[in-house]
Order: sequence, then C-alpha cells, then structure tokens
Amino acid sequence: MKFSEKLYTGVDDLWREAADKPFVREMALGTLDGNKFRNYMIQDYLYLLDYIDILGFIRRQTEDERLGAFLLSVIKETENETYRVHLPHMRKAGVSDEEVEEAVRVPVISEYIRYMKEQISEHGILAGLTALLQCSWLYAYIGERMTAEHPEEIAASPYRFWFDAYTCKEYTDANQMWIDALDRETEGISGDTAILLNNIFRRCAEYENKLWDALFNL
Repeated sequence: MKFSEKLYTGVDDLWREAADKPFVREMALGTLDGNKFRNYMIQDYLYLLDYIDILGFIRRQTEDERLGAFLLSVIKETENETYRVHLPHMRKAGVSDEEVEEAVRVPVISEYIRYMKEQISEHGILAGLTALLQCSWLYAYIGERMTAEHPEEIAASPYRFWFDAYTCKEYTDANQMWIDALDRETEGISGDTAILLNNIFRRCAEYENKLWDALFNL
C-alpha cells in the first residue's frame, strides 16, 4: 500500500464530515448566504497567501533538484488558482482592496498556519509536504464527491465556479502530482516517522473541519 493510501484511510471519517458541513452543502445546493461566502473568499485568500509562503519556505530548504522543481510547480499552480479563481470572484462579490488589507484572520486559520509551521520547524520538509497536501487533496475530494452527489444543483448554483475550480483537470492533475511526489519521498517509510506524518495529516484535517464551522458561523 502506498503511503498516500494510508494517509487517506486515516482521515476518511474527517473528510466525509467535511463534505457534509453546512457551508459546503449549502454551496452545492446554491442556498448559502452571500455574505457568508463573501467572508469565506476573504479568509481563504488570506489563507492562500500563507500557504504559498510556507511552500516557498520549504522549497528554499531543500537541496533536492527534483523536489525543488516540483515545489516550484505547486507554487505556480497555487498562485494561478489564487489569481484565476479567488481574486476575480472577490471583485465580483464587491470585496475592495481596503477590506482585504484590513481583514483579520479568524483564529482557527492563525492556529492552523502556526501548527503547520511548527511541524516544519520541528520535523522538517516531509512534515510540511504532508501537512500542505492534506488541504489540496481535501478540496479535490470535496469537489468530486459533491459534484457526484448534486450534479443538477451545482450546475444551477451561484457557487458552481468553486466546484469547477477544484474538479478541473489542471487542479486534479496538480494534486495527483503532489500525491505522487509524497509517495516517492516516503517510499519505505515506517515506524515513528510514519506515525508522525499520519498524525500531522489527521490534525490538519481536523483544522479544516473547524475552519468550515468558523466560516459558516461568522
């Protein structure tokens, strides 16, 4: 069994819970309050800036040319996602530059980012790759599952673009490339290191569920 498969098995319950969150389900059904989504777009944009920053930090730490090239491609794809999806729809929702500049991250995002940085500081590059992959992979999972369960509702939902963004070939290909890279880096891994990475992956999934709840209740 590939290590990525073990990671997936360890968060299956949390990912199913994430896909059933009121925020996600109401997006799919098209019933989510517009202000809730507007707040989400701002918070997710701030999160993505931190996410890209962490990716850049990890890239600067590696001396492996293949891994460095992979990380550069992930950074470019994440930046592309940010400017292809987030910024245009933030503008469409009427979010101003001033609002973004003055926005304060919800506590769970600050805690989540701090946790990932701590894992990198304490356990190295592999811990960072594992933590960051969880987010990317979860969004692909949610997009695929909800599109399969609610194809007609999503087709008519004002939030269809969100599901399109995380089920499009560019995103799913980039996510699979990340999974494959982690499998290469963890080939033959076992013992305490394997347990550590599984725990990090699951903890990040827990943060994601807290984040969906926090954004729904803003």
